[in-house]
Amino acid sequence: MSIPIVLDKSTFQGLNYNDIIELHRYYIVNITPLIVSEILGDLSKEEKTGRKTPKEEVINLSKKLFPYNSYVNMPYDLIIENSFFGNFVNSENRPFLVADESITTKGKKGLTSKETDEEISIKRWKKGNFNNLDDIASTLWRKKTKDESVINEFKSEFEHLENIKVTNTKTSNPEKLQELKELKEKFFERINIEMEPEDVLERMLNYFKLDAEKITQILDRWKRGGFGDLDKFAEYAYYCYSVASMFYIGMNNSLFGERLTNLLDLEYLFYAPFAKVFTSNDKFLILLYNTIQPKNVVFISLESLKSDLKKFQEINTPEDFAKTPPYKDTETFKIWDSTFDLELTERLKPTEKDFKRAKKEFEEILKMAESGESGKFEGEPDFLVKERFMSVDDPCFCRSGKALGECHYKGK
Repeated sequence: MSIPIVLDKSTFQGLNYNDIIELHRYYIVNITPLIVSEILGDLSKEEKTGRKTPKEEVINLSKKLFPYNSYVNMPYDLIIENSFFGNFVNSENRPFLVADESITTKGKKGLTSKETDEEISIKRWKKGNFNNLDDIASTLWRKKTKDESVINEFKSEFEHLENIKVTNTKTSNPEKLQELKELKEKFFERINIEMEPEDVLERMLNYFKLDAEKITQILDRWKRGGFGDLDKFAEYAYYCYSVASMFYIGMNNSLFGERLTNLLDLEYLFYAPFAKVFTSNDKFLILLYNTIQPKNVVFISLESLKSDLKKFQEINTPEDFAKTPPYKDTETFKIWDSTFDLELTERLKPTEKDFKRAKKEFEEILKMAESGESGKFEGEPDFLVKERFMSVDDPCFCRSGKALGECHYKGK
């Protein structure tokens, strides 16, 4: 058992290597494409005397991206596009992966997923292997983070929300949060009652920069469907548009700063629905998260998360570690308990027979993935097989924290 979590870079940097080991014991880490871009972006930072080189920083950060119990999420823009077409209706608070092949066999259907470009790159970076494309991508990312014209372009997309105002703007976060929640009510009133749905939809499509042909197809779907409201028509796209809109409204009311990095960091909240837990140490993101309140997602601060992981380290060892969070007074335990009902789970602990049946089913699934016929299907898959490759230097998949070459691959 594990619980999906999305970390922004501020939390990721705030956790040391031992923290990350504990994190992977109790959470499925949803690696966003954004955090991969931000890590690579450090490669083109200016070198400073007496500090690690940018290359060394990227190597160290990459080593904290473990290949087990983690997944690189599908890029949000691809999910938004599919959302407009009626696909991916509900994220179900789990990572969404790019599937390479659909499998239909023996009355079951499934998906196979290979390593993503991000995962392949991370493996290279861990070894200090950088190529010219990495240098170019890093330079472009650094340039993107400094192009202040992007903020003005962003503002121009939301003139229909310009007069959504509060009379007073406060300085303390609790007062800001209250004002933002009032502004959120005005925002939803504007787009759901005052404006025509098709007008809002066109603005959404233009904001997310879909091409003209797809916009025509999506508008046709809207006209044919009789959906009633945009939330039902394209739930995920509607959510992301709400996040961006609330950033603009907060900025327009001097509740958020106009830093370009704030605009880029919005993407972390775009990925929040693909986890059950979201964590950040960034005051801006925390305030916007609490305003938006993604459905069925729990927030944990870096301070609480790091405190939990430190407590777990006190009793866990590579040879013997608790399979569930060992301290009831931690936020992690409370999150697990609300998700799994740990007392009931303990009473329903699987027997040896159950384990043998699960192992047999697992072996059958692997055979299906290898020998099944390709074919499209409707609805949820019965299985997903994720292909990944590990080096002997990676932490072992058994979650001991030891290197694979010193654990389950020792002597092989």
